[in-house]
Amino acid sequence: MGLVHIYCGEGKGKTTCSVGLAVRFAATGKKVLFYQFMKNQKSGERSVLETIPEIEVYRGYEMPKFSFAMNEEEKNEAKSVYESEFEKIKKLSDSGKYGMIILDEIMSCISCGFLDSSAVADFIRDKEKNPEIVMTGRNPAPELCELADYISEIQKIKHPFDRNIKAREGVEF
Repeated sequence: MGLVHIYCGEGKGKTTCSVGLAVRFAATGKKVLFYQFMKNQKSGERSVLETIPEIEVYRGYEMPKFSFAMNEEEKNEAKSVYESEFEKIKKLSDSGKYGMIILDEIMSCISCGFLDSSAVADFIRDKEKNPEIVMTGRNPAPELCELADYISEIQKIKHPFDRNIKAREGVEF
């Protein structure tokens, strides 16, 4: 029986945790579907994950800018695309091909209004083939927390961004 994981919080490392779990799972010969919401195509972990045959990385919507800088038309487009992408993820999950589904930054997608938490909760409740489901992002919806078997909160104590040090390739992206 697949369990539900949430990696959340303000700290750095939520995606890193999910990537580590994907690699560990793939090492057992089982298939992983890895989808990133709210990130651009230059996300550093993708290129390495794509070299592992058991991990299928689905490149999703290329956000034109951060959600807070989007106008209403851009937000509506993002919402439409993410809802469509989530439908594809559900179909892929139902195929039974994957033992693990990673939905990286799905919590951010929900909190920005691009995806409805109840749709994600229904997906978790109705999963046919019982894959392990891993979700990351800040501020997880309470209904998703109730469905989770693991919740790990990553707390920021100190971060270079607080000193205006920009994200560095290979470390933050």
